[in-house]
Amino acid sequence: MSWLFCIFRYSPANKVWNPKRGKFPNKDMAKIQNISEIHPTLGFTEFDIIEKYRKSFHESELGRLHSVFPFERMAKTMGLSEQRLGRRNIFSPSAKIALMVLKAYTGFSDRQLVEHLNGNIHYQMFCGIMINPSFPITNYKIVSAIRNEIASRLDVDSLQEVLASHWKPYLDSL
Repeated sequence: MSWLFCIFRYSPANKVWNPKRGKFPNKDMAKIQNISEIHPTLGFTEFDIIEKYRKSFHESELGRLHSVFPFERMAKTMGLSEQRLGRRNIFSPSAKIALMVLKAYTGFSDRQLVEHLNGNIHYQMFCGIMINPSFPITNYKIVSAIRNEIASRLDVDSLQEVLASHWKPYLDSL
């Protein structure tokens, strides 16, 4: 039975449906068939919603900013790795760099950044993470720990080479 049919069947506003009693034919089958025919066209799936968020992210200023940074190459150049002992990290190496770019872009404090990251899906997409609303990030000191990790591995010259090689096509057209 379709979930949409259940909503229709048990909604208080539905005055059409009567429960079957005894030897009456089941008239509900026509309703199930009609609703199941339109069900695939309804846009209630999580996938459709996420795709709409992704599209709006890529069209936003934040999405355009994300597209000009080679986060994976930057993380590899800096020597950030994902293999660590202990609890799995929320942020991948490229997400850590994206978080620092986002912090500089927004100008938020560490606490504000974590609060906005928990509540703004575009910020999560910028960092390449998805935070479960039931389990938000509560430790705002994670931003400081990531900043210290990146600062300890930062080699400005090699990072400039990565950015220059990535941005060269954009600079040639000026």
